[in-house]
Amino acid sequence: MREEDRTDMKSTTHVVEPAHAVEPAHVVEPAHAGRLPGEILRAALRAAGNDALVAISRAEDATRRREAVRATRRALKDVRALSALCRPDGRHVHASSADGAIEFAAKANQLLGPLRDRDALVRSIQRLADRFADGEPRRVVRTVLLATLIFAESDRAEDDVWAQGSLTRAHRALRSMREAMRNAEEAPFVARQALDRLLETHRHAAATLRDALAANDLVRLHDSRKLASFLALALQPFGDTVPSEVARLRTRSKRLVSALGEDRDWALLDVEMARVRSQLGGSALVASIDDALRLARLEASARMEDAARAFLRLRRRRIERVLEELLLD
Repeated sequence: MREEDRTDMKSTTHVVEPAHAVEPAHVVEPAHAGRLPGEILRAALRAAGNDALVAISRAEDATRRREAVRATRRALKDVRALSALCRPDGRHVHASSADGAIEFAAKANQLLGPLRDRDALVRSIQRLADRFADGEPRRVVRTVLLATLIFAESDRAEDDVWAQGSLTRAHRALRSMREAMRNAEEAPFVARQALDRLLETHRHAAATLRDALAANDLVRLHDSRKLASFLALALQPFGDTVPSEVARLRTRSKRLVSALGEDRDWALLDVEMARVRSQLGGSALVASIDDALRLARLEASARMEDAARAFLRLRRRRIERVLEELLLD
């Protein structure tokens, strides 16, 4: 047995790269303590909806806004994944309510996106600066990049009226989402449909990932990340008492999401660096920053490829069998 397989089976809740790991704010366990899969998933969905509303209410305080936005977006990812898994047949009267919950969650997530993107850029700058061994170069790199890439945009991004407007609209979308979720709970849980959705997502994720790696296609890599995120979030409510192959699928999905997110954030910082190069082009400082960024991207790319290979080694037939046992038995 591979060492990474032993790790997968020992633990399914460890986190790699905190900035990108899939971290649902709730876990419903144990999974099989007399509860049906539909009950487990719906309980997790209700908790996620509540978590999102609680988290966004904390964003009213500007000093807590960054973490509140991150927590809200994490909960919204849970809502979208679990709503899709619990969605009834399209002919059911409450199918539109499930679709509405997903749409309102997506709208709120989009409204919070610019706030999150700025936070991600700040984190990337901090991580890049930390790669410099000496205190003074580290401080200079951080100061220059923050001044050029963040504070230069502060008249827009830090404007409290603009931020508060986005939060208010997102809060409104969340209330609509919660109402749609309540209506959708009247629909029956269809285990076979949920199973088909999981299996199709796994097949699509593997195929998309293979194509993206072969073509070095950043767009399809991002699509792969969203599909892997769905798998990790949809399986999280079942806790640790799941077959080892399900645990392995969940763990490797999380690892892939984290690695792809890190790779994407470094790529976005590289794009933003064009502004720094235009202002400070030819300086020794920019050359040092570029060297550090190049090395960071190479390391992130290697971790991403390792995570992708591990994900692609999962055997589809075995995944199908254990997911059937989880949802249908």
